[in-house]
Amino acid sequence: MSNPTAIRVLIVDDDPAVVETLSAVLRDSKQAYTVETASKGSDAIATLFWQRPDLVLLDIKLPDMSGIEVLKHIRKADPTIPVLMVSGNATETAFAEALKHGAFAYIPKPFNVLYIDHLVAVALETRRQNRRGPVRSST
Repeated sequence: MSNPTAIRVLIVDDDPAVVETLSAVLRDSKQAYTVETASKGSDAIATLFWQRPDLVLLDIKLPDMSGIEVLKHIRKADPTIPVLMVSGNATETAFAEALKHGAFAYIPKPFNVLYIDHLVAVALETRRQNRRGPVRSST
């Protein structure tokens, strides 16, 4: 049974070892996460319609489309979802393009587990703060 208060994370990567590593990082975290996975961009886009994630970990290179294309679909569906781009061999151009299209950050492979855990927490806190809106002065 899933935890209804758990944060929903979508991991999109065609490498099962990467998916398992990222899932393990989230499982071992102090925060409760519900993890969904997709190995293709088209599956990730379909997931957006039946279960809106709170955060996406997205590989730049996928078998059926680029991670940048998936990122564009995510931005159209919900521009507030933080997307952390993952890649072992992305160029600076690909990284810059991901940021241009709204990626929150880039995580290089091989992973630093503490870095992933920290970035996920920062991305979710940033989203929470943005949803709250600007602080208003009482004066």
